[in-house]
Amino acid sequence: MELLLIRHAQPFRLSDPNGADPDLTLEGEEQAKLLAKALADGRYGQVGHLVSSPMRRAAQTAGFVRDALALDLALDERLVELNHGWTVYGASHNYTDRRLAFDDMNNGRLGDNVFDPLLFRSRVVEGIESVAERDDDTVIAVVCHGGVINAYLSHILGAPKIFFADPFYTSVSRVLALPDGYRQVLSLNEIDHLRP
Repeated sequence: MELLLIRHAQPFRLSDPNGADPDLTLEGEEQAKLLAKALADGRYGQVGHLVSSPMRRAAQTAGFVRDALALDLALDERLVELNHGWTVYGASHNYTDRRLAFDDMNNGRLGDNVFDPLLFRSRVVEGIESVAERDDDTVIAVVCHGGVINAYLSHILGAPKIFFADPFYTSVSRVLALPDGYRQVLSLNEIDHLRP
């Protein structure tokens, strides 16, 4: 089985006291359409299942894929981003040095927000591994978030730091998942589908 870990398309940056859960921008919708076309054209193999975080930016991205592939869309709460429930989306954009952002995130904070990195990774791994336990030989598209992708890949690699990469919007990172539990990172941050 192959897992396609797909970061959502570009969302709006926003603040909301009830929890920032932004929709896609118009550019984000175009990114999602290009992703959906690439998946429908078989660029990443024959996708047989589609799973998404329920956060708007991921679910909307997955909606374009669902429509292009005529698949059912399963939502999994374990795939929500580390900023779920925070009042601001886009806190990482306030950092002028990405290394500082990674350092802060690996220490359980981002801007004024704090979280438990190990609990976050544990939840993410549980969610993605439940997807990988399907008893079939197919490609599964998992539309999620940059932090989720980092958490799962760092688990596979045995990396001491959870956050180490900055996935592009609608990038595809591929993981081989064998029935015996073996996992191998095949690629990181593929974005050829965004090029005209």
